[in-house]
Amino acid sequence: MERCRMTIRYASRLLERVRESETTPLLIATGAFRATQNMAQTTLSLLGVSLGLGSAAIGAIAAGANLVAVLTMLLITAHLSTSAAQRAVYVGLLFMTASIVSFLIPAQFMLLVGALLLGVAGGLVLPSAATAIGQRASNQGDRTHATRGRAFATLALVLSISLTLGPIYESVVLSAAHEHLLAAYLAFLPIALIGARVTRQSQATTDAAPAAPASFWASMAGLGSLFRNQKWCLAVCGQAVYMVPFSLVVVFIGLIGKSLYHIPASTTEVGIAIFFTVSFLCRVALTRWPAVGHRLRLFGVCVAATLCGIGLLAFGHGIGLFMFALAILGAPHGLTYPVALALVADAVPIEELPRANAGFQAVSNLITVAAPLAFGLVIDQFGDRAVLLCAAIPILPLAGLLWVLRDAGRVH
Repeated sequence: MERCRMTIRYASRLLERVRESETTPLLIATGAFRATQNMAQTTLSLLGVSLGLGSAAIGAIAAGANLVAVLTMLLITAHLSTSAAQRAVYVGLLFMTASIVSFLIPAQFMLLVGALLLGVAGGLVLPSAATAIGQRASNQGDRTHATRGRAFATLALVLSISLTLGPIYESVVLSAAHEHLLAAYLAFLPIALIGARVTRQSQATTDAAPAAPASFWASMAGLGSLFRNQKWCLAVCGQAVYMVPFSLVVVFIGLIGKSLYHIPASTTEVGIAIFFTVSFLCRVALTRWPAVGHRLRLFGVCVAATLCGIGLLAFGHGIGLFMFALAILGAPHGLTYPVALALVADAVPIEELPRANAGFQAVSNLITVAAPLAFGLVIDQFGDRAVLLCAAIPILPLAGLLWVLRDAGRVH
C-alpha cells in the first residue's frame, strides 16, 4: 500500500514536469489522438452491428483498417526524417478528424471509409510521436539507457492517461445519450480537433538534420535488415505478447460483454477504463524504475498475466470477474509498450530511429490485421468463449521466442 502511495505521489510530480517540458504539445496531441482512436476502435463492433453487419464483416473491416495502418507505416512513416516527425503527427490528426466525421454518417460504406481513414491516422501518429520523443531524449546530455527508458515511459504514461479518461468520458456520454452510439463519436470530435490545433501551433525544437537521401527501395531494404537485429526482434516479440489479446479487447469486447456477461456498452466502457487504469499505474512505475536490467523478466510477467486474464474472461461469470479479468490484462498493456520502445531506441543509431520505430509498429501491428479477421470468423462459427481460448494460443510460442532472444535484452 505504501509503495502504491509513493507511485501516485511520483506520478503527480512527473505530470508537473511534463507540463513544463518542451514536448508538452506533442504529448497532448498524441494523448488526444489515442483517446479518440480507442473510442473509435472499441465502439466499431457495436456500430457495425447496429448497421446490420455480422462479426466476420466487422472483423474484416477492422483488419482492413489495421492493414492500412501497417502500409502507411512501411510506405510513408518509415521514410520520414526525424525533423518531420511532429508534422506527421499533425497530418495524422487531420485524418483522425475526417475518420470521426465519416463514422457520424450512419451507413455501412461510411463505416468502411471511417475505418480506413482511422488506419492512416494510426500509421502516421504513433510511430512519429515515438520518433520525436526518442530523438529529443537522445539529444540531451545524458544519453543513458535509463534516460531513454524514462522518456518512452513518459510517452506511454500520457497515452495511458488518455486511455483511462477516454472510456470514462465515453461511458458518461453513452449513459446520458441512452446508449446512442453516434453520440460518442460526436463527443470525441472536438478532442481530435484540439490535438490537431495544439500540434499546429507548437514550434518544433529539434535541430536534427534530415535523413540522408536514399532511394525508396534502399530504404525498404533497410527495413528488412532490422530482422537481423536481435534487440529489435526482442522488442517486436515482447510487444506481440499484448497485441494478440489487445486486438480482441479493442474490436470485440463490446460484443463479449453484451453476449457473455449481459452488460450494456456504458458498463463495458467502465471495464475498459479499469484496464487502462492498471496500465497507467504500471507505466508510472516504469518512469521511476525503468527496469533496464530486467526487461526479459517483465516480458515473462506479461506472458503469465495475459494467459491468466484471458482464462478468467473466458470462464468467468458475473460483472466482478469481467472487471477483474480486464484489470489483469491491463498490466501487460502497461508494461510491454514502453519497454519495447526503449529496446528499439537502444537497437539503432538515432538517424535510423524513424525506420526502426515505423518497422516495429508495422510488424507488431500485423497481428491486428490477422487477429480481428480470425476472431470474427471464430465468433460466428463457435461463439464468444471459443474466441477467447483462441486468443491464448499464440502466447506460448511467443514466450518461447522471448527465451531464445533473451541475450539481446541484456544491457552491456
